[in-house]
Amino acid sequence: MAALCLLLAAFEGRAAEPVFPPHPRLATSAEEWRADQAADDFAARRDASVKAAASLLAQPLPLPEGFGSWVFYYACPDDGADLRMLSLTEHECPRCKKKYGDPRTNAAYRCLMHHQLEHGALKLAWAYAYSGDDRYAVEVRRILLHLADEYATYPARQDRWGRTGWFAPLGGRRYVQSLDEAVGVIRLAKAYDLTCNAKAWSADDREKVERDFFRATAKTLLAFNQGINNHQTWYNAGLMAIASVLADAEMVEQVLTMRGGFRDQLQRSLGDDGLWYEGAMAYQNYALQAMVEIVDAGRRMGLPLQDEPRFKALLLSSLKVAYPNGQYPAINDSDPLHFRSFNWSYEWAFRTYGDPAFAQAAAWGNPAKLKALLGPQAEPEWPLETASIDLANVGLAVLRAGKGAEQTCVFFDYGRHGEGHGHYDKLNITLFANGREWLLDPGRIGYSFKEYKSWVKHTVAHNTVVIDESNQWATTGKLRWLQTGDDWSACSGECDTAWLGVHLQRSLWLSPQLLIEVFEVQAGRDLQMDWLAHAVTEPVASVQERTSAAVDRVGKGPGYKHLTETLQWDVQGDSQWDFPAGKQRLRIWLPAAAEEEVYTGIGVGSRADQKAPFLLRRRQGKTARFVTVYDLGGDGKGVTRVQATNGKEPTIRVVGSQGTRSVVFTADGVRVE
Repeated sequence: MAALCLLLAAFEGRAAEPVFPPHPRLATSAEEWRADQAADDFAARRDASVKAAASLLAQPLPLPEGFGSWVFYYACPDDGADLRMLSLTEHECPRCKKKYGDPRTNAAYRCLMHHQLEHGALKLAWAYAYSGDDRYAVEVRRILLHLADEYATYPARQDRWGRTGWFAPLGGRRYVQSLDEAVGVIRLAKAYDLTCNAKAWSADDREKVERDFFRATAKTLLAFNQGINNHQTWYNAGLMAIASVLADAEMVEQVLTMRGGFRDQLQRSLGDDGLWYEGAMAYQNYALQAMVEIVDAGRRMGLPLQDEPRFKALLLSSLKVAYPNGQYPAINDSDPLHFRSFNWSYEWAFRTYGDPAFAQAAAWGNPAKLKALLGPQAEPEWPLETASIDLANVGLAVLRAGKGAEQTCVFFDYGRHGEGHGHYDKLNITLFANGREWLLDPGRIGYSFKEYKSWVKHTVAHNTVVIDESNQWATTGKLRWLQTGDDWSACSGECDTAWLGVHLQRSLWLSPQLLIEVFEVQAGRDLQMDWLAHAVTEPVASVQERTSAAVDRVGKGPGYKHLTETLQWDVQGDSQWDFPAGKQRLRIWLPAAAEEEVYTGIGVGSRADQKAPFLLRRRQGKTARFVTVYDLGGDGKGVTRVQATNGKEPTIRVVGSQGTRSVVFTADGVRVE
């Protein structure tokens, strides 16, 4: 009886089987299409779709002969500028005018040609769906038959580094990344889905394209499983699209249940906070697009994948990690983004769930849109997180103090490395105050730029401490505590695996007017310890009159060559330093420290051509305690005196326009006196 109960429970809990209605069933569904046709703006969208595809009838897209290499190779290696095509075998840098005709560059241009085919095919297919004009379906058929003919001629498997076969787990066939094949096949599958019942297609045509292109592509995507990885998320989306057009229920089940599959990604690539494990919002946006493709394909097969709780948490999490102005810090391999870059997902989520939080996010700054979504009585409600939080799974503590536009914010990166898109920057911080970011993370700059490898991933490019001019190891720290008060928030984190035998500990206290920091280093041997702060401002200036001397280089370690225009300052006693930006300034107070060298100069910001002044403090020895007070008032007049006492529990006393504050950092929290 017990066994029978278990069997019945397993049967009742079994996932629903996919249903494959007539085409179209991937790009849209019969129900959605009927609603689409009944919408007031249907005619306008129909006309726009036909107009957008008409040029592709007048001038059909060229068909690439051969595979496409990595798109980032279609750039000048000297200045990172995208090349322009003069012919299929000659390409020019628009900046330096250097010409390229090598096989790698030609293959990279073919990557662009393949991309154009995918986008063009889908544009043509929608024009057919809207108009019923068979000429558009004829063009889609031409493109897909060409790819079916060519696919077997592409390299068996190779990657962008030239490795082949089993040595190229990220490689592909039509492209040198399976990732690109996965993304591209979704567009092509939708194009096929929208047109395959047209008169232009014969049964033999459909059989050939399904067998020689779609199934062949699925074989490529299934050859290597990347586990918890944004590549695998797109593999899953591509496979789900293929499974839909082939009506392959077994492939659907595989996508949902295999290692690295949809449900495995929800469990292992996301934490309870809903954030993508790489800690970069650009990649969260990228992975989320793939997850939505899977969910859309699934629900059009009758599978309610949108009801997975962790999937909804993924949609909501982008609202937790923005500055008060909606900007994201460019942590790890990210770009400077705004939460509005997720608008597409908020609109999708509101249509799917009807949750007002998504409508508020999608319509922020647009009262008319908000009322259209929620009704004429709707009032704007700030959709972003305003409290200090610990995002433990990704390893970010976010400190916030104050209200509204005047809120200050610090992001403290203490957690997981971020794998291939992580930087060697444990205990790094970014700082927002007075409506702008002051201390920045450079993000990735761009994979085409040499600075991606020579600067942004290195420890010296971040607002943390560098030991002996070397990079940290890829590692994970931990948060010791996070605490909040009436008008302040504070936290402390540590890491003892960034360098062998070195313990790092950083403690932070934030109010609307102040950031107080104690960064401690302990080791069993003599070290050189460099504390750094980077900001996109005018050059750093000493508040007091001091002498300085130019130095050729402040260091020879990884990334140090990008610290230029360096000055070494004669510093005795307390010192104050300004990062000026127009009428505003970030003033930094450094209490007196014996044998500390201070340098200023210019580093690199979020673009290769963007200057980011830096302040560097250098000490030698087995231990160091860097105490720093940041005046966040914006005019440099908020702090008039700083005192720091040594001892097991450091006490920082700050006197200024807001009165006197004494902050005591302890092992398990902070006392404010």
